[in-house]
Parts: sequence; C-alpha cells; structure tokens
Amino acid sequence: MTYLTTLNSPVGPLLLASDGTSLTGLWLEHQKYFAAGLDPAAQKAPALPVFWETERWLRDYFAGRLPPALPLLAPVGTVFRQSVWRRLLEIPYGQTCTYGALAAELGSAPRAVGSAVGHNPISILIPCHRVLGADGSLTGYAGGVEKKRLLLALEQAGLERQKKAVILPEASSTPSSEPQEPEPPVPGKFPCPCCGYKTFPVPREDAVAFICPVCFWENDVFDPGQDQPSDENRGMTLRQGREAFRSLGAVREEFFQYVREPLPEELP
Repeated sequence: MTYLTTLNSPVGPLLLASDGTSLTGLWLEHQKYFAAGLDPAAQKAPALPVFWETERWLRDYFAGRLPPALPLLAPVGTVFRQSVWRRLLEIPYGQTCTYGALAAELGSAPRAVGSAVGHNPISILIPCHRVLGADGSLTGYAGGVEKKRLLLALEQAGLERQKKAVILPEASSTPSSEPQEPEPPVPGKFPCPCCGYKTFPVPREDAVAFICPVCFWENDVFDPGQDQPSDENRGMTLRQGREAFRSLGAVREEFFQYVREPLPEELP
C-alpha cells in the first residue's frame, strides 16, 4: 500500500509518498515526472511517522539550518538509477557536482546519468538540485531552474550562517555543563530592495540569488525594475512583493514561518 500527504514549502506544494515505513516519493508541484509510478490506489495518511520526520527535516532545511539525519528513504528504480541516487546523497550540503563528473565516477555516459538524476523520485532530500552543467549552469532540474536556484541559494546562506556561528572552544579537561547560547544573526549592511531593511551582506547588484531573511525576497540576477515579473520570485513583481510584505510579513504567506524580525542594526 502507498500512502500520501502534502506539505507547503517555499518552493510550493510538495507531494509525499510512503510505503508505510520509508519515504518513497517527494515531488514539487508541476515538476517533470510528477508522481511517476505512483499507485492510483494510494491513500492519504498525513499522520505517518515518516511524514512527520520529513516535515521536521524540511522545516530545518528551509530555515537555513543544517538538517538532522534523513528519514528512511526507499526510492524505487533500476539498479543503475539506484546507484546514481546513492551518489547524489554523498554530495555535501551547499556543494555541487557536474553531470560529467558523476558520469566519470560511475563509469557511465552523461546522458544516462542525467536521465537517472531527472527521474529522482525524492526531490530535495536526495539532492539532485546540486548537480550542474559542465559550465556550472543551472540546467536539467525536473523541478525547474527557478526552484533549483532557490534551493542552492538557501544552502549557501545556511553555510554562511554556520561559519559565522561556529566557535571553537579552548581545550579543557573539565567539560562545561552550562548551556551554550546560539550565536545571534549577523546583520547585513545593504538594503533589501523589497522590505528595505539592511539584510544584504553586499550591494544589491552583487547579491545574486541572495534571499532576504526578513521578507524572503530572492534578489534577481538582473534588475527587473518595480513592475516587471521576477523569475526568482515566481513571476511576482517587486511592487507586489513590497505590498505582500506589508500585509503578510513575507512576500508569500507560506514563507512567513521562515522569516525573522529585523535586527536594530538593519533598520533603514
């Protein structure tokens, strides 16, 4: 029996599938090969423990924190595709690999590897978004280039926060029992074009694909102006993003759980 549930996320609705114990599928809305091979008799069961574990993992991931251990995964595919998906799991958080490099490691043709990557049934958790074209281009992602860019940008921002938060203690023979306070967010210096708070670490023109932690606006590769659709923000214009932030506290309602309050140093 196959069981299903749906979750909202910063990349849109997600469809999750399970065999009752392991996660067998996770698809982004409208992605290529959406729900491929899914049992038409599948039943909704949002209370499955594996769905709860996956939701917790995704909550940490989209908040820019290094996620905990993966829930049990059981993607269904050929022996070759399974080998590719296992290799994808070895690509570290925040890093990337090319199709050509994967093909060389696996002793296969890039086209075959690309097909296996594209048919990955568990998006995000099996990180096929970390595979790039030979020239570093964001190509070949079944969920769409815009979502691939957002996922990679989230991971880069998460890595930067981790680097700034890590403090190496001096060696001590007696471990301290006092709880360690987490490092506070590091304020930016330059204003976000949407909310206006100084959350950008570099000027807007250099902050390619940076996501503002206060409003969740993703900075555009090219400046579209106030009234042109933004590819990085699902066709939303900057004017619409500002209006949404004023009314919702984030550029989209589903992003509200991931934003934070501006720091005093970030005030315009």
